[in-house]
Amino acid sequence: MTTDPFAGLAAELRVGLYSPGLCLACLTFVAFEDERDERAIRRRISEIAAGLWEDGFGASVRAAVESAARDGVDGASDALRDLEARTFRSAIFRAVIRRLSIELRENARRSYAASLS
Repeated sequence: MTTDPFAGLAAELRVGLYSPGLCLACLTFVAFEDERDERAIRRRISEIAAGLWEDGFGASVRAAVESAARDGVDGASDALRDLEARTFRSAIFRAVIRRLSIELRENARRSYAASLS
């Protein structure tokens, strides 16, 4: 279980698995890491974050955080400052990667279960 202060905000942002700049293949490295190994998950996020940022996913996350800040979403202004200062190392960027990796894993599990029916 994550103790990320921006996990709740990451869940609210309008950014998803098909957002510009997100590499689903890269995200699988996080999605299929052992869910119980928090350290391994954080390491995998660190390994892919810079590449995702450079591929343009940073712009997608920035736009979503800016929109949330304009809408007055709790914590969004703090997240935006962190994102501007720390880019791919920011807590919100990593929280979004984490949230989407969980979504990808759950989608894969549902698809697999459906294929068995």
